[in-house]
Amino acid sequence: MTSSDLNRAIEGYRDALGAFMKGDPEPCRACFSQLEDVTLANPLGPPQRGPDAVRRTMEAAAANFAEGGAFRFDEVTLTFEEVSRFTTPDLGYVVQLERSSGRLTGRADTVAIDLRVTMIFRREDDGAWRVAHRHADPITTDRPLSTAVRG
Repeated sequence: MTSSDLNRAIEGYRDALGAFMKGDPEPCRACFSQLEDVTLANPLGPPQRGPDAVRRTMEAAAANFAEGGAFRFDEVTLTFEEVSRFTTPDLGYVVQLERSSGRLTGRADTVAIDLRVTMIFRREDDGAWRVAHRHADPITTDRPLSTAVRG
């Protein structure tokens, strides 16, 4: 396996985000490992572990974008600002800023969503690269420490 295999997996996930932004989590979910140690830390809740928990979390997050017939793909934009990428024979990661816009359930206007994302991929027994971990949060600019202080 070469780094170009990982590059294809990263690009495949990026392509799948278009469907996610239309309320369909399945293309993204298909990119994830089905092993019990798979994890997802999305910006809407605490980290989840295991394929079932990851699936449920993705379904709940994608439901925020379900706009039915009023949602058109041409109203979604996705851009990626890559910070870093690294590959070993069996592991790789990408750190990126994901910038998207689209419609949320129950809203007529278009909203912008910017996320800082780290994704860890691993080559699994069938030779395919899959997401072993994804962490996304809304921190894309400098912030004071007070934003992390509880209370």
